[in-house]
Amino acid sequence: MTTNPAAAANAATGRLPARRGPLAALRHRDFRRIWIANVVSDMGTWMQLVTVATIVARRTGSALETGLVAVATFGPQALSAPIAGVMADRFERRSLYLKILCAQTIGATVLAVAIGHGAAPHTLTLIVLGQGLVGSMANPVAAAILPELVPREDLLAASSLSSVSWNAGRIAGPMAAAASVAAFGPTWSIAGNAVSFAVLFVSVHSIKRRFPPHRGDDAGFFKRLRAGASALRRSRTCTFAFQASMASQFLIGPFIGLIPFYAREVLRGGQNEASILYVAMGIGALTGSLAVTTVVARIGRPRAVVGQLAAAIMVLIGLAYAPGRVSATFGLALFGFLYIPSFVGLTSVLPRDSPPAARGRISSLFSACIGTAYSSGVVCMGALADRTSMRTALLAGSSILTVLLGISVIALNSRWRSLGIGDPASRRAVRAGLAARSS
Repeated sequence: MTTNPAAAANAATGRLPARRGPLAALRHRDFRRIWIANVVSDMGTWMQLVTVATIVARRTGSALETGLVAVATFGPQALSAPIAGVMADRFERRSLYLKILCAQTIGATVLAVAIGHGAAPHTLTLIVLGQGLVGSMANPVAAAILPELVPREDLLAASSLSSVSWNAGRIAGPMAAAASVAAFGPTWSIAGNAVSFAVLFVSVHSIKRRFPPHRGDDAGFFKRLRAGASALRRSRTCTFAFQASMASQFLIGPFIGLIPFYAREVLRGGQNEASILYVAMGIGALTGSLAVTTVVARIGRPRAVVGQLAAAIMVLIGLAYAPGRVSATFGLALFGFLYIPSFVGLTSVLPRDSPPAARGRISSLFSACIGTAYSSGVVCMGALADRTSMRTALLAGSSILTVLLGISVIALNSRWRSLGIGDPASRRAVRAGLAARSS
């Protein structure tokens, strides 16, 4: 049997075939349909996040209070994502996803009404918390569906496009929020988020195929969740991707949720400045997400992730000393260009190396851990910024992550390399699961 030298080199380094560009996943109709609707939905999410965070920052003048809006949005993943993961591996996934989207539409409508009636900042945060409890259930279900929409070789492209969608929303959402708040008031900015969830609901409903779970036992919730955790531990690449993602989300990721306070304290600005910074970061993140498949194809996933993460840390240190709005804007764009693709490179390992029967639970555990790490980081960074300054908080997180990254590259080099093609046990588990599904 002959061997293709290029394919052998790709297998050894974790590089992708050159023909798999960043838009490869859009060739698949169902993925394309959902992705376009997700762009609209993500735009609505960012409209809401910027609007509510700016209201809270203006009324309270506290970094911690501002950060709690992001905590309320993403923190509930620790509680509700595992529930959704078990449900995604047990029930038909399309129907489950539609129910969650319907609840998200209702939640955004309630928040719009509360803002229209002048609700207090704490009330707004509590409503956002309720939205977060429901919304965080959507991610594991969507992640469990994703590998059935595209073939294995297009999973990185699909993951990068999901990041593109999120960051396109990061660009358009704050701009739309600033315009709608100026023209009509904050109520209509939040109403836009409710409409965006309805658009995604219609898109998912229009896909007629079903996504049944893999055959399994009728064990209880906790037993099934423990089985998912065991499947995660058996995959060294998934476990290491978990650890690296959590470290970055705890130490430097929280800055994203504190951008409205950064704009207020460091730049002496308000809604417009916060929106400009979010847009700048979104442009950088979108560009980086489109480029990540090409970068991985050329230098391999391990080198790409380490290089991007190290450079992002250096940029964040520079942002701590940004002398003005122009340098801060360019710095946020560069931070997005580097940090978000590094996160994509790590998270796209999960759908590739997770056993199909446990994919929803592994994704939910990841969401729960990332939500916990991010929320804890926002609280710690926000509290430190209130006690000292935003600059000190940024330097502290960046310095600790620099030390951890350096130690891990030296002491855990084999685990970084395993991110390229996965460990043998993971590959065998995925093949066995796919064979069982088709039999």
